Amino acid sequence: MRIPIIQKGQDGERIATSFLIEQGHTLLFRNYRTRFGEIDIISFKDGTLFFIEVKHWNLSSGFHPLHAFPKQKKMRMWRVTQQLFQQYPALERCDFSFSLAHINEKREVCFYSDLF
Repeated sequence: MRIPIIQKGQDGERIATSFLIEQGHTLLFRNYRTRFGEIDIISFKDGTLFFIEVKHWNLSSGFHPLHAFPKQKKMRMWRVTQQLFQQYPALERCDFSFSLAHINEKREVCFYSDLF
């Protein structure tokens, strides 16, 4: 039985959030939206802001999660980040990382930071 896409996405974000908290991240935002787009999770750890895309994919599909960032997606994430910095200027002083939390078919998290 297939899981509806919205439910699968929410499930993946919940798993990723738990993983990040276990790894010492402080969760700042989930589903941070602006007119430019959305970032699934924004967290903070050791002086770095993490802008995280969450993907809940089966690797047997032949698509690797690191390919989740075409040029348009990168541009949207960058614009959302700029909006966040305008809204919360103190955050602009932090280092930041565009990252991916991939949830595999075993519900395990693979975390990739500094992707672009």
